[in-house]
Amino acid sequence: MPVLQWQPAANGHIGAVTSLTYSHDSTMLATGSDDTSIAIWDTSNQTIIRKWDAHTDVVWALAFSPDDKRLASAGADSNVMVWSVETGECLATMTGHEETIHAMAWSADGKFIASGSDDMSVRLWDADTYEQKTVLEGHEAMVTFVCFSHNSRWLASGAADYCARLWDVEAGTPHAVLRGHKGMLWHADFDADDRRLVTCSDDASARVWSVETGEMLVNVHEHQGPVWNVAFSKDGTRVLTASSDSTMRLCDSFTGERKLALDGHESMINTACFSPDGKYVASASCDNTARLWRAENGKPLATFNEHDDKVTLVAFSPDGDTLASGSDDGTVRIRLINEMPRRI
Repeated sequence: MPVLQWQPAANGHIGAVTSLTYSHDSTMLATGSDDTSIAIWDTSNQTIIRKWDAHTDVVWALAFSPDDKRLASAGADSNVMVWSVETGECLATMTGHEETIHAMAWSADGKFIASGSDDMSVRLWDADTYEQKTVLEGHEAMVTFVCFSHNSRWLASGAADYCARLWDVEAGTPHAVLRGHKGMLWHADFDADDRRLVTCSDDASARVWSVETGEMLVNVHEHQGPVWNVAFSKDGTRVLTASSDSTMRLCDSFTGERKLALDGHESMINTACFSPDGKYVASASCDNTARLWRAENGKPLATFNEHDDKVTLVAFSPDGDTLASGSDDGTVRIRLINEMPRRI
């Protein structure tokens, strides 16, 4: 695997990068840090457009509004805040959570913001008035993730109580409790049709569930350690899992059968994702590298070693033209995919 380092990562924060998200039009990247700051980057040249001190503690989650005019942030100070992307002005501070917010998302229809906290609650906020719509209660431990379905009808949440829950967004009511994991849940993803949800856990497994019934359909158990991240392929036929055991697996989403093993990292993998076209997989690891793989056959294509500490975050832009990563060393790297060797 070639080691690729065309230019160094850019210094963006004086603390670790703790959150990273692209705008929907792919022109901007927002990053948050444990130094309490938020930075917005121009993805064309890896420069900071705007940076400000946003919270009084760690910024754990970021989400752009569907029109990319606003940016929501949440963190350890228990607040959800909304900012003008153009001016950096604070448009709203939404209070109610009593402990750290680790998870936050903006619905695709733009109507709602969801947040999940260590206080065991999930809250829905009106994204126009910034008023609280409802408190979704039921988890019995810290909430680790929230994610909306593509059609904005459902909200999934997971927690340290070993359960995931599905909520009816418009009604603000519980839909299903997904029980079966034997450890803390970390991440989830809806398939493109919003008919299935995949979750991952400390119990070294990923599980696929029916959104309609809450029934467990598949148990994917291919790792020897906690599974930190999980994702459906674009066509929904495969599930990508990334684990603390330093490996990734691509498995059949209907049978659980292993299709490919993606091995090569020398330490735990913190996160992984598919490119928008489904052709590539990117991963971020505690071995201080991000890596690129071919999804079709699991072939390793490149190792990126621009960071000097653990790489905790990696993401493709929605248009697939760039790949960004963030590290505990406070740096951010935005790479143009078309700069990479033609053999990729």
